[in-house]
Amino acid sequence: MRFLLFLAGAVVSVVMAIPAHADSNDDAFLATLNKAGITYQNPDRAISAGQKVCDLANSGTTQLDIIRDVHELNPGFTAAKAALFVQAAASVYCPDRLSASDGGTNPQSAS
Repeated sequence: MRFLLFLAGAVVSVVMAIPAHADSNDDAFLATLNKAGITYQNPDRAISAGQKVCDLANSGTTQLDIIRDVHELNPGFTAAKAALFVQAAASVYCPDRLSASDGGTNPQSAS
């Protein structure tokens, strides 16, 4: 539960700003958020929230449950924006772990 609260706090901060720093994966994630129309106040918090998506996936949480958590814990996000956030995070930080076709848990990556 504490982990979900951290994720909620990090994602809540996703609301309008200009990216300040990042490595290449982080830059790609922020660019994907920008392209999806998801703005943020603090790029570091947006990046942390994106990385937490993969932490949840690695702990066995399904993609649908992660989207539901992001949406429920962040009233500013519609379900569609929550899904876009999770997809952006997964595409950059754990593309082998989450995919649209497997319902969120890719059995090939569970080694």
